[in-house]
Amino acid sequence: MRPLLFAAFLAASVPEPSGYWTGPNQGDTPDTVTGGTVIHTPMLAGMLRHGHPVLIDVSPPPPPPPELPPGTVWMPPAHRDIPGSVWLTGAGKGEIEPAADELYRTKLRTLTGGDLGRAVVLYCHPKCWLSWNAAKRAVSYGYRQVYWYPDGIEGWEEAGNATAVVQAEQ
Repeated sequence: MRPLLFAAFLAASVPEPSGYWTGPNQGDTPDTVTGGTVIHTPMLAGMLRHGHPVLIDVSPPPPPPPELPPGTVWMPPAHRDIPGSVWLTGAGKGEIEPAADELYRTKLRTLTGGDLGRAVVLYCHPKCWLSWNAAKRAVSYGYRQVYWYPDGIEGWEEAGNATAVVQAEQ
């Protein structure tokens, strides 16, 4: 039992990087995001019952299977999200091009009606740095109610909550 406890302690003690995370997308993440608030499924469910936060999924689109023969048209599976979410791929990369940065700023401005005090919830999958980066980026844009939901869509589904199929926005 001690090795499991030690592993849990190590996973919980990941320090926040000073900038955006540019390493592998999947891995242990910090328990905090400076300037934002970390929430888990019960709090998110409460927020959705009592308000209308902007929900943004920043997970990448799934890659085609490696065994797919060249020239084959691949139809990715339906992407499921928390109902009411907007799926913005690329917003959570550690390094983004100026055009992608401007697109993310514009989408946030549109989704929040330009209200920097509007609650914004960023997520993707458990142990995913993309949503941490996206939350940090939203804080850097001046948003004051940034919530990082590290449980991701899997945590939402495991709690028995409904999902909806969405298409990626570009």
